[in-house]
Amino acid sequence: MPLWSVMLALVLAGLSGEMWRADKAGLTGWDLLKRIVLRAGASASFGLGTFGLVLIGFEAHIVAAVAIGCIVATMGADVASALYERWLARKAGLSDAARPDPEGGA
Repeated sequence: MPLWSVMLALVLAGLSGEMWRADKAGLTGWDLLKRIVLRAGASASFGLGTFGLVLIGFEAHIVAAVAIGCIVATMGADVASALYERWLARKAGLSDAARPDPEGGA
């Protein structure tokens, strides 16, 4: 299986996942295009990273690695944005973990 076809499959998986989410959120026009362009790159990056990890790290069959990479590419940007949002909340002191216990417990 040529590497370009794997990359194309992962990019298309990221694009389709982001188009589906943006459509579900009711975005249209430029907002839809911005969301797809900005977040599909993150999704494809997650998918390619997972593909490499599964293929090389776990010595899986290439078809299984592509399948898992496509699944991760479809959900990757949501995971990344949730992790980034949590990190920003902790830095700003807005998360539950950063707040002191109101009852004074340990």
